[in-house]
Amino acid sequence: MKRYNTEEDYLLISGIQHFMFCKHQWGLIHIEDAWQDNVLTFEGSLLHEKVHNPELNESRGDIYISRSVAVISHKYKIHGIIDLIEFVKDENGLYIEERQAYYRPYIVEYKRGKPKEGLEDKVQLCAQAMAFEEMQDIVLDYGYIYYFQINRRIKVSFSQQLRKTVEELINEMNVYYNKKETPKPIKMKSCRSCSFTNFCSKNFSNKNIKKYLKNVIEEIS
Repeated sequence: MKRYNTEEDYLLISGIQHFMFCKHQWGLIHIEDAWQDNVLTFEGSLLHEKVHNPELNESRGDIYISRSVAVISHKYKIHGIIDLIEFVKDENGLYIEERQAYYRPYIVEYKRGKPKEGLEDKVQLCAQAMAFEEMQDIVLDYGYIYYFQINRRIKVSFSQQLRKTVEELINEMNVYYNKKETPKPIKMKSCRSCSFTNFCSKNFSNKNIKKYLKNVIEEIS
């Protein structure tokens, strides 16, 4: 079994959304290092570029904002980037040394579309919160997901059930990751909007994406 020797071996928090959306897609991206952009993923990347600026901090009265905050959990072996943390002055919050005051943090994840029927976005936000909690020795009750399509944020409560779901997903991801095994594909309605639909392994029985890409390269070279 794979041993975690460095933090580079930790799973990306962003992958938990891919895993819940489609385990096969997650394997193609995070195990086989394949990536394919479509209009949706390209637009999402552009929107996040506007949000991810660690040099840009804002202050408004009792609130200040930090962007692109790196987090890591040694307990769960995950790491990632929080799009934005909104710190609100609160005597029961964290002590921020450079500000000489206590603040309550609220994490915010930005998404291109609109709220999903499933938990994909919520488990990602919760995983970020769990990593941040471990780093700061604090408990967060809720956070927010901002959806550009509806131009507003949605409150997400970090319930025990949601936290349990996150833990179960991370454990399952680690099983596949340790074995370097990509989960088998399953045809779903969401396949039509997936950026991997043109060369997903569901279209090539008994073939994985590396073999497919190798054949394509050989054909055009």
